[in-house]
Amino acid sequence: MREGVTPADPERAAALDVVHLLREVALRYDRAVGEFARTAGLHGTDVRALVSLLDAERAGVAATPTWLAQQLGMTSQATTAVIHRLEAAGHVERLRSRTDGRSARLQVSDTAVALGWQFFGPLLDRLIITTQALDPSQQTLVKDYLTAVTDALG
Repeated sequence: MREGVTPADPERAAALDVVHLLREVALRYDRAVGEFARTAGLHGTDVRALVSLLDAERAGVAATPTWLAQQLGMTSQATTAVIHRLEAAGHVERLRSRTDGRSARLQVSDTAVALGWQFFGPLLDRLIITTQALDPSQQTLVKDYLTAVTDALG
């Protein structure tokens, strides 16, 4: 076995096994997102933007173009191109502020939501069933762990 592949410390090795499983989950999810992007004629960044906008809506956050650029880690010019593509495809609507005509809030269209559910619905159903098989304390433990992992990733 190569040096450094498996830690000599059994606790660290067990933790690394969990990290490797988490990485596999991320890779499989990324493949699903890529397949969705291909079938929907979108760029991967477009899908990331849609997910960010849906997350904002769920959290009650007003998603502006500037906010989206921060979420995507992109320049405002690159984000504008993403927004234009999504608007042209009918996936995003720009809702102008009544008080400030210069600002706009972004909202995912109902057709884009329906398209997402059509593709991801069966996957989400399987994940929900898997999660519901855990008792509430296990669900809390998993949620706390995934929250900590999210925080660790920045």
